[in-house]
Amino acid sequence: MIVKLNATQQKWVNDTLASLSTEDRLAQLMVPVLVGDFEGPVARRVLDFAEQHQLGSIFLFQGTPHEQRRRIERVQKEVAIPLLVAADLECGSGHIVEGHVKFPDPLALAAAGDEKLAYMTGKGAGLEGRSVGINWTYAPVADVNVNPDNPIACTRSLGDDPELVARLAKAVARGMQDHGIAACAKHFPGDGVDDLDQHAVTSVNSLSMDDWRRISGRAFKELVDDGVWSIMIGHIALPAWHDDKDYRGAYCPASVSEPIVTGLLRKELGFEGLIVTDDMNMGGVAGYMNREDRTIACIAAGCDTLLFPRLPDDYDALVRAVHDGRLSEERVTDACRRVLEMKARLGLPDDGLFGREATPREREELESASVTISRNAICKVRDFAGLLPLRNLQPGSKVITITLRSENQELPVIDEELGRRGYDVVHLVNPDDTMLFEELMKYGAVFLNFVFPACWATQSVRSVGPHNRMFLNGFFMEHPCCIFTSFGSPYHLRMFNTLPDYINVHSACPASQKAAVEAWFGDIPMDGRSPVGNLTRDV
Repeated sequence: MIVKLNATQQKWVNDTLASLSTEDRLAQLMVPVLVGDFEGPVARRVLDFAEQHQLGSIFLFQGTPHEQRRRIERVQKEVAIPLLVAADLECGSGHIVEGHVKFPDPLALAAAGDEKLAYMTGKGAGLEGRSVGINWTYAPVADVNVNPDNPIACTRSLGDDPELVARLAKAVARGMQDHGIAACAKHFPGDGVDDLDQHAVTSVNSLSMDDWRRISGRAFKELVDDGVWSIMIGHIALPAWHDDKDYRGAYCPASVSEPIVTGLLRKELGFEGLIVTDDMNMGGVAGYMNREDRTIACIAAGCDTLLFPRLPDDYDALVRAVHDGRLSEERVTDACRRVLEMKARLGLPDDGLFGREATPREREELESASVTISRNAICKVRDFAGLLPLRNLQPGSKVITITLRSENQELPVIDEELGRRGYDVVHLVNPDDTMLFEELMKYGAVFLNFVFPACWATQSVRSVGPHNRMFLNGFFMEHPCCIFTSFGSPYHLRMFNTLPDYINVHSACPASQKAAVEAWFGDIPMDGRSPVGNLTRDV
C-alpha cells in the first residue's frame, strides 16, 4: 500500500486545502496539455487559465530539455501551488525529451524478462524526467494483451502472462518512484482483451469477474499492494462488474462508472492514491456522453483529475455542477486532497520544480540497460531454410530493405548499420507494386521489416493496406535470401503463415534496430523468450 505522508507533509496538505475555495479546488483537478509556444492557441489557453485559477497540473509532449523547462516555469509563475507535470514515459524519457535515453517498448522488456532491467527502465524515466521538471508519468502499462488483434496494448504491454506483467510492472513503478517521479498504472480495468480502440469507441473487457481477477485485475491489484501512487481509468467497459447499457446498447465506460471507479478500484482493490482519467476527448467517452455530462460524471464516479479538459469550458461545467447540486462539495474536496497528497509525496513544496541531472555514470548505466533489453528481446520464431545468421552475404552486395508500416515510423539505423558493414543499400517504404517480384531478384538479400506498433485510432496492428500487394507473386518462394523481421506487433505469422523465416524484435527504438542487424549477422544470439503466445493461427 501507499506509504502515508509524514507529519510535515500532511500539515502542508491540510493547510493548503483549507486555503482553497471550491473553485480553486476544482482547478486543481485539471490536467491540460501544454504544447507549442505561448503565442499559439493551445498553450495560450492554458496560460490564460493559470492566470485566473489555481491550475493543478499540465501534460507535456515532445521537446528539448530547454523547451520543457521553459514551458513549466512559465505556467508555474502564475500559480502558487507547485504543478504536477505529467508525460507518457512508458519507455524512459528519451521519447519525450530529446537527448535522453530511449528504452525499447515494454513488450521488448517483457521478452527480456528481467526485473532489474525493468527497474532501470523506471529509473530512466524518473531520473531523467525529473531533471527537466516532469514529476508524474502515465506508466507502467499494466494491460495484459489477451487478444492478438488488440490495437492498443500490443507493444505497449508487458505480454499476455498476468504473472509476468505484474512482476515487471511493479519493478518499473518502483524504479520510477524511487527516483522522484510518480508512477501511474494504466488502463484500468484493463485493455488488451478485445479488438477495439478506446480512442475511437468504448472498448470492452469481456472477461468474467473470476477471469478478470486472474488476468486483467492481477497486475493492478499487485501494483496497488506494492504502493503505486496513481492509476489511470480507461474508457473501457467491464460488463461483468457493471453491465448497464444505454439506449443504443452501449456499455458504460469505466471512466464514468461509479461502480468501477469507486466500487471496484477504491473499495475492492483498496486503492488510496490519485485516479486520473484517460484523454477526455477520446471517442470511448466522447461518443458515449456529451461533454458537460461526461466531465461531471468522471469526477462524480470517483476520478480525481481530468486529462486534456477543454478549458475553461470543462472547469466551468464543474463549477456549475457544484452550485446546482449535481456534484458534491465532499467529492471535490476528496479529489483535491488526493492531488495535494501526491504533490506532497513528491516533495514539490520543498524541492522545487526540477531534479538533478543524471551523472555520466548513471547515463552510461541507462544506455547499457537499453542496449541489453534490446539484445535480449530478439526472438527467432522460425528459420526453415537455415539462413540465420547470415554467413554468405558478401560485403559490397546490393541489398534492399523494405519497411511496411502503419504510420510515419521508419528504421534509419537499419540502413546505417548495413552500410557500415559494407553493403549497398536500397530502401523502399510500403511499396504498392504487384510487379516488385522482378525487381527484388536483382538484390543479394531482401530485408522486409514490419513496423506495426500499438498506434492510437488506427484500429489495427496487422499489416493492412495496399502495400500487401507486393506479396502477390510470392517473391520469397523464389528469392534465396529473404529475412522477415517485426519491430512492432509480434503476430504477423498469424497472417503471413508461409514465411520461411521470422524474427520478433518487439520494438523499433534505435537500440532495437542496431540489435536486429547484429542478430542477423550472428554477432548476438536470438534466444529471447516470446512474451506472448498465439503467434500463429490454428485455422
